[in-house]
Amino acid sequence: MVMGVLASVAEDFRVADHGAVGDGAIDDGPAVRRAVAAAIAAGPGSTVLFEKKTYRLGRCTGQAQIELNGIDGLAIDGNGAEIINNPYNGFISMDGCSNVTMRGFFFDCDPLGFTQGDIVRVSPSTGEIWVKIHEGFIDPLKISETLNKKVWNRVGFTIDANERKLKPGPIDFVDRIEAAAGLLRVKLKADSFDHIVEGDRFVFGLHQGGHGPTIGVARSADILLTDYTIYSAKFGMNHVLSDNRGRVRVKNGNITFRPGTDRLITSIKDGFHCKHNAVGPIIEDCLLEGMMDDSINISVCPYWVKEDLGDNRYLIAEVAFSPRAGDRLMAYTPNPGTVEVDLNVLSVEPQTQGRGAWNMITLDRPIPGLVLHTLDDLFPGGTDKLKFTGLYNLDACGKDYIVRNNRFLPQRRHALLARGFGGRFEGNLVDGIGGNGVNLGNEIGSFYEGPFPGDTIIRGNTFRNVEWFPVRVYARGKGAWAKNITIEKNRFFGWGDAALHLSNIDGGSVSRNEIGAGRKDTPQSDAIIVKDSRDVRLKKNKIADRCE
Repeated sequence: MVMGVLASVAEDFRVADHGAVGDGAIDDGPAVRRAVAAAIAAGPGSTVLFEKKTYRLGRCTGQAQIELNGIDGLAIDGNGAEIINNPYNGFISMDGCSNVTMRGFFFDCDPLGFTQGDIVRVSPSTGEIWVKIHEGFIDPLKISETLNKKVWNRVGFTIDANERKLKPGPIDFVDRIEAAAGLLRVKLKADSFDHIVEGDRFVFGLHQGGHGPTIGVARSADILLTDYTIYSAKFGMNHVLSDNRGRVRVKNGNITFRPGTDRLITSIKDGFHCKHNAVGPIIEDCLLEGMMDDSINISVCPYWVKEDLGDNRYLIAEVAFSPRAGDRLMAYTPNPGTVEVDLNVLSVEPQTQGRGAWNMITLDRPIPGLVLHTLDDLFPGGTDKLKFTGLYNLDACGKDYIVRNNRFLPQRRHALLARGFGGRFEGNLVDGIGGNGVNLGNEIGSFYEGPFPGDTIIRGNTFRNVEWFPVRVYARGKGAWAKNITIEKNRFFGWGDAALHLSNIDGGSVSRNEIGAGRKDTPQSDAIIVKDSRDVRLKKNKIADRCE
């Protein structure tokens, strides 16, 4: 682990001077870490310099190859270097840092965090498919035998026979895999096999290494990630931005297919997973494609109230992140629909019990309509999912995020999934993705992400051939409202059931949008659907004749 020691001299530190070879074969990880340690010791303003070579980084003991803790004023400059990382470690993690820049890299992973093949036989009656693994890709059974553990992930994806594009249909949950005469016999838990035919391709994840991100930034401020490309990530998020106190800016940070390869996806998980941040990231001028989850997820999970201790004191639990004194919380109980905003945290006393973070907090007033979370599972589903009071941190929901001038090309889910307020989605191209272009709304069930969207602008974007609604804005649950949503000057082409679907909106406008023809293979409804909303103004939208 690289720790920070401040000194007075700032200079350049070349990884070659510390033993890095850059031949794509030798493990250059130790040399890279020596160069980083030397740069930190020299003090703020130092730069770690790579050359335009290929650096292979073997497995190391830390979460990431480069671990920065409490560092101020450091640059990691790739100069066009290619990093071939292993599936156990991320490339860089920053915790409690400021004024750190990472730039100029191409990232790949060896072995990959997924495998792929052709579907050569389909048996809907037995719920099975037979897959021939593509040459050069991993046989999961052989790796499982070598590592003495199951490495294949439970979620699989059916890819079109001719395009790098997920086929519409239910998620293909993998129940078991067996060897069958040179093929893989894969038992699926699928609601339907209508979307799967012989000749399609199939992809599923391999978690033979760690689950952390390739690039992680936590509890930091004034971080710049720029001019780099991820061809493939380990089995984990490409980026995790969490609990940051200030801006993380990403410029020209691409996730795309490695040229000259027949890879069907880039990675299994999110492009940018942004949780519990005081201010949202700026993500601009990026190319994002091939992920099997959201391109960008900006949200916060609730703190659950486990005990009412009296005198406005509560024992709370959350999986990873804690409130701070001075934070403002929103209390929401979906049933019966009680919402209370601006509960102020006066003090936080960390506790040691339970999974993740437990704290005893004191608020400035009592939580109205409180329903205690009494189950062991912090994220219950089923019949329990509407009962508990969740506390959403309004000062850690990624507010005021900016997503602009990016290209979102085919991938499985949403280009932007955002739950908080104050965001801007501007000047982006969203083309051929499998979910929504923009999905703004809270979640009940699963991870209960929130709070409620509001004060958000969606402006000047082009949405083309989006599988679900190009723009979907909503608030879910009794008493929940999305407030002050502005959607203007966007262009929509090749939409399905509607170009915009808005529900439970309180205040907003949809104006000066150009809505072209929808998809001919989809039954058309109104181009703009507004349901159960109030004071949503529609004006000067140009809507083409619906398709016949």
